[in-house]
Order: sequence, then C-alpha cells, then structure tokens
Amino acid sequence: MLYQDNDYKTIAVVNPNINSPQLMNALGHATAGLVSKIGGSEDLQFLKYEFQESWSDPSHISQYPYIILKAKNNNQLKTLHQALNEAGIVHNAFTHSMLGSSAEEQMSNTKSTRMDDMTYMAIVMFGKTETLTSFTRKFSLFNG
Repeated sequence: MLYQDNDYKTIAVVNPNINSPQLMNALGHATAGLVSKIGGSEDLQFLKYEFQESWSDPSHISQYPYIILKAKNNNQLKTLHQALNEAGIVHNAFTHSMLGSSAEEQMSNTKSTRMDDMTYMAIVMFGKTETLTSFTRKFSLFNG
C-alpha cells in the first residue's frame, strides 16, 4: 500500500555505524531542530490524532511521510550536508561534536571542529519529494 500524501517528505539519513542509543538521540535532536528551522506547523501539516479515551492528550503527527535512510559511510553524509547547504534545502545535521557534558561544551566543540574531522550521526531534511529524491537516491532504507 502506497501512502497518498507524498508531495512533501521529511527524510533522515543516518550513520549506521553509530550505536542505537546515540543514533536515536541524534535523530530526535536533529528532527526537533529541523522543526524549529521550519518555524511552524503549516509546512509540515501537523494533524491532530485524537484518542477514544478522554484522558489522553491528542498526538500531533505530520501528514507527510518521515523516511529514514542510511549512508554507507561518514563521507556520504558530509557530501550530503555540503550539497544541501549549496542547494538551500532546509535541513539539520547532528555530529559527534554535539555530544558532551553541557550545551556550551557541545557548541564550542562544534564551532572548533573542522568539517573534515566531523563524525556525522544524522542529517534530517524537509521538502518537496521530487527535490529531495535527487539528493537521497543513493541511500538505502534504514532497517535498524
């Protein structure tokens, strides 16, 4: 069954060599940051999913698919990051420098680390499906 609302997508490309707890952390932070960059729910078309039970707060889920792909290596993620920047595609990257004992330390590490020395954990992007496909066709579906 193909999902019908495919005009736009959120696509994450992850580094499969990162252990699962760190990868899930990176994916969560990268996605939250992407939503902040987009600046609202209109683009993502958040829908309100209400539960039958009255005590349950509704969930807000994007109408559009969220796809998780995997890179073969760190260099593919670096190349993707550069290409997305050059094309002006809204995206958010999470690297090893963003792990540390405080946000201040993480920001300092990120600012002082050369891009060639970064270990990418995840890159999340949002946009028109046809546009994003040109950047992501070489990646395969992440299967955990």
